[in-house]
Amino acid sequence: MTAATPPPSDPPSSSATSALGDPTTIVTALESLRGALGAAELTLDLPDVAPGRAARVELRDQIDDYLIPRLQRLDAPLLAVLGGSTGSGKSTITNTIAGAPVSPSGVLRPTTRAPVLLCHPDDAAWFTGADLLPELARHTGDGTPTGAVLKIVPVDTMTPGLAIIDAPDIDSIESANRDLATQLLAAADLWLFVTTAVRYADAVPWEFLERAQARGTQLSVVINRVPEGAADQIVPHLAEMLEGRGLHDVRLFAFDEIDPGDVVDSALPAGSVDPLADHLDGLASDAEARAEVVRSTLQGALASVEGRAQTVLAALRAQDATAGELRASLERTYDEARAAIADDLSGGTLLRAEVLDRWQELIGTAELMRALQSRISRLRDRLGSFLRGRTAQAASVQGEITSTLEQLLVDHADAAALRTVQRWQALPGGSQVLRDADGQIPQRLERMAPEVRSELPREITAWQDELLSLVGERGAGKRSVARVLAFGVNSVGVALMIVVFSQTGGLTGGEVAVASGTAAVSQTLLTALFGEQAVRDLATKARQLLSDRIERLLDTDANRFRSRLWSTVTPPETADTLESAIADWRRAQP
Repeated sequence: MTAATPPPSDPPSSSATSALGDPTTIVTALESLRGALGAAELTLDLPDVAPGRAARVELRDQIDDYLIPRLQRLDAPLLAVLGGSTGSGKSTITNTIAGAPVSPSGVLRPTTRAPVLLCHPDDAAWFTGADLLPELARHTGDGTPTGAVLKIVPVDTMTPGLAIIDAPDIDSIESANRDLATQLLAAADLWLFVTTAVRYADAVPWEFLERAQARGTQLSVVINRVPEGAADQIVPHLAEMLEGRGLHDVRLFAFDEIDPGDVVDSALPAGSVDPLADHLDGLASDAEARAEVVRSTLQGALASVEGRAQTVLAALRAQDATAGELRASLERTYDEARAAIADDLSGGTLLRAEVLDRWQELIGTAELMRALQSRISRLRDRLGSFLRGRTAQAASVQGEITSTLEQLLVDHADAAALRTVQRWQALPGGSQVLRDADGQIPQRLERMAPEVRSELPREITAWQDELLSLVGERGAGKRSVARVLAFGVNSVGVALMIVVFSQTGGLTGGEVAVASGTAAVSQTLLTALFGEQAVRDLATKARQLLSDRIERLLDTDANRFRSRLWSTVTPPETADTLESAIADWRRAQP
């Protein structure tokens, strides 16, 4: 159960917080920005994506963990976080301030696995609720939890109005500890950064110190384990380094190195950290001083929001552009496949081998050829005798067309799939989209999808049925040819298919003459039945019907690549939503 929040004994003055603007307006804008950041997932492993990912996580967490809770509770106790490197002595300092072994310390690293919050019992209710650091579970009993659990330890020796968190190491060997330390520092009103005399120049601490400077966080630095007599050299040198990095007016605390035998119950001898403890007690006792620290840190954090959000937006736009390139490559590849199929269909490629042979068996008799040389009126009277009884032969030609057309479509779809995989592998992010959960690119992607492949025969048969229906509908209105259609609809339908595929650009040598002659026979036959314009209309309609079916099949095959892409990246409108939220945030500023 969440404990009730006590009323503040010393609320901050309006003069110390008025520069922040209207908290309600700012919180509303932050909540909108938080939602947009949550949706802005940077999933593609692109060059330079790391800053965007880090900014997204840190800003989203800070909005949840600190900015919104603090703006809603400006009078809450001041929260100071002890952060620093492995073995810097954070836990020992915490125990010394508490006057009790509240945070474990030792030679094993990392020692601090779960953060420990130290506060006066009167302030405990502020932290047992879920306002501050809402994603962290709370632990208030005995024992030492591990992981993302905030252990709350009320201590009578703490001055009301102040809480201290002993955070995990910023350079822990465990990434979860490093992430949690970063999260806790972003939720602090005051950083108490702990380092040692031998490690204060290391790179990792300075990365965090510069982050504090960029966000305007109030900062104090503790340099621990200073050899006897070395403080006069080390402290000025550290101060000079801080100034050189733009970290001005940073309060420094230097603690001498203590003999291990003098460390009792994981605490330093009495008086060892009095300068720091007195400073913190002074802040806790002075409402104006506390409010000034809160105001300064809040202002710095709020001022950095837009810049960090813009970093995320830039990375998201880059991801969208990459996804757009992958999508364009996919569409271009399948457009090429459609164009190649259209060329083959109209260029005579289907009128090869078995198709021509079967068609010649159906209509290539000398009797019919002589009839085609006669007057059209005589041909109409004699068509029935040529076509009657040839239903089985027509079905044979139709079957050969089905088989040849099916193989042609499979070949082009396989080629399109393979080219898509190859082109995506050559583009940023493409291999990542193609890989399965096991990290491998499945070979099945390089071929037409099996479920689409199984649909091909049905689609081709359905198209042929549509052509027969067209022929039947056209012939039904002409009583002069009703008798012919009654005996030869299938044969006439096959003739229409031959006309659809009759342009001979895809053939060479003797095939051209054969296909051309066959097409001429088909054209003359259909013209005799329906007239020249009607044949053109029928052929145009038949080509369109086939094109529509091929379009749907290829589109379905391409959908598996589209699905992989859009399940990997965020929708394009996500960046627009984030940009709008940033604009709303800008307008909310005082």
